[in-house]
Amino acid sequence: MPDIQLHYTEQGQGQPLILLHGNGEDNTYFEHQIPYFSKDHHVIAIDTRGHGKSPRGDKPFTIKQFAEDLKDFMDSKGIAKANILGFSDGGNIALTFALKHPERVEKLVLDGANLFPKGVKPRYQWPIEAGYRIAKRFAKKDEKARRNAEMLGLMVNEPLIEPSELARLTMPVLVVAGTKDMIRESHTRLIANSLPNSQLAILEGDHFLANKNPKAFNPLVNAFLSGYMIRHATMDDLPAILSLRDQAREIMRSYGNTFQWPDGYPRDDMFRKDIESGGSHVMADEKGEIVGTFALLPNPEVTYNKIYQGQWLDNQPYHVIHRIASTPDSHGVLDAVLDYCEAFAPNIRIDTHEANVIMRKGLERHGYRYCGIIHLLDGNERLAFQKKMDG
Repeated sequence: MPDIQLHYTEQGQGQPLILLHGNGEDNTYFEHQIPYFSKDHHVIAIDTRGHGKSPRGDKPFTIKQFAEDLKDFMDSKGIAKANILGFSDGGNIALTFALKHPERVEKLVLDGANLFPKGVKPRYQWPIEAGYRIAKRFAKKDEKARRNAEMLGLMVNEPLIEPSELARLTMPVLVVAGTKDMIRESHTRLIANSLPNSQLAILEGDHFLANKNPKAFNPLVNAFLSGYMIRHATMDDLPAILSLRDQAREIMRSYGNTFQWPDGYPRDDMFRKDIESGGSHVMADEKGEIVGTFALLPNPEVTYNKIYQGQWLDNQPYHVIHRIASTPDSHGVLDAVLDYCEAFAPNIRIDTHEANVIMRKGLERHGYRYCGIIHLLDGNERLAFQKKMDG
């Protein structure tokens, strides 16, 4: 039986999305995520045992106990299954929970998580261990020291998860970390590589990127929760990509756009070049079937050097999105592509044919601004758009 009731805040309706904060924090860490994700989800942000407004209780102060507290909480709220997003120790709790109760997890987002203490960079871990030893020495005589020892002990002694255990998790998992994270990048990659159905993203920022860089973090997670797994394409994907090109051409023609992708264009070699450059991506649905593709490429784009009847928003470095294609029966691919690209590129340019109404409406929905007309190498006109993530 639970010995405590966890404090939480909730917002929105739809599929449950449970947010788990890090060590020594509370649910307010997710101040930028709660309103954002509540547009499409029932967001529930919990205060972990002994954190925020949740009581300490009498049970052990461990990651495993926190995971059991989560199960008790879900049971009490009648939540059979949920998406779970965990940051730092919250990610460790989420992973521990998923390993014991995989049937309760729809999708899993691990932000700055680790499998064992050595996954933390030494320059961060050593002060934690020193503080733990000092606090533990005075814990019996001083309540504040005892509290500190408990908190620091979570990072010194836990978690203890073998990478091989992750092979049992078949749900989609998004593994995220910052470029300057306190977690070793090699360790983050170990987590992603040990999971059979994972997507890895290293975003610009430190350990606290969800709070400090929500404009990158939120769209990335949103694309993942939409049901698509996005990864870099390989040459093995080329047949599927070319098939998507042909299907996209037929979609365009079905609503009158016979101009944008004529027969023979985009050429096969253009997709090969995208793959070789590392800019080509494919999107798989929850069954693992490839349903979409796109290229996210750094500047310069030669056809963007001159723009007519308008101007670009700035002359700063940018990325360009090219060759978006999807199957006829897939939905939300464009939104997922834009969300994903906006997480990695703070300045994006894109063009489309005037007759591509679907693309134009999607760009408008995402806040892209019409800038003018550009000419392709063959002289054909395209409408040019741009979006800067800093507004």
